Amino acid sequence: MLEKNAKKDKKNLFDAHFHYAVCRELGIELPVFEDGSKWQGISCAHSKNEFEIQKTAPSSVIQSYGLHPQNAAYENIRESAEYLESIIQKNLIAFIGEAGFDFFSEPFKNTADLQEKIWNIQLELALSYKLPLVIHCRKANHKLFEYSKQLRLLPEVLFHSFMGPPSEAASLLKKGINGYFSFGKQLLNGNKKVIACVKELPSERILAETDAPFQTLKGEKYTDLKDIIKVYDEITKLAKS
Repeated sequence: MLEKNAKKDKKNLFDAHFHYAVCRELGIELPVFEDGSKWQGISCAHSKNEFEIQKTAPSSVIQSYGLHPQNAAYENIRESAEYLESIIQKNLIAFIGEAGFDFFSEPFKNTADLQEKIWNIQLELALSYKLPLVIHCRKANHKLFEYSKQLRLLPEVLFHSFMGPPSEAASLLKKGINGYFSFGKQLLNGNKKVIACVKELPSERILAETDAPFQTLKGEKYTDLKDIIKVYDEITKLAKS
């Protein structure tokens, strides 16, 4: 599925990562474009309440659910893992995630063991049910290489908002991982690593995302789903430079 959507086509817009339930709470509507462009996106939920909202979305919203590493300190791991497997068995989700590691701050680093526990639960479920994985990873890319043998067995891996240099992304691909890398408004903030990835990685491995309503620019209260156009435009511009 990701391979098809990696083709840059502004008549068929694809948002590789956003949060439907949170957008709904803020009154952010799914995008409708006057030029007739079609839209589709992958939405991640991280609680039962979020997923109950998300699963009411139209078919243009691709369903994902995961145990987020930032929630490791207060996640009811057993209950959440059982819930995740139950919705997998009911064929309610197409992806597992966000799953991963977040060592961005000391409080998050202090939950490293719990993060690893919930990561392994989700990785094992992805392998057992042959589902693709959406990965969140901040300041912890070394963990991805530790699990590269398992990741290469998955049908697809989406590295959401990838923040490593292009050499790390290329190394993950060389490990045999069927990986795709999505980028959002960091491109508009002049993030050098992200810009380098878009310039240097194979175009068929690059996807656009908004992470709506998050990942805002200075002065913005939230990111609108229509901002995917801005990300597409920047990716196109960089590809030509």
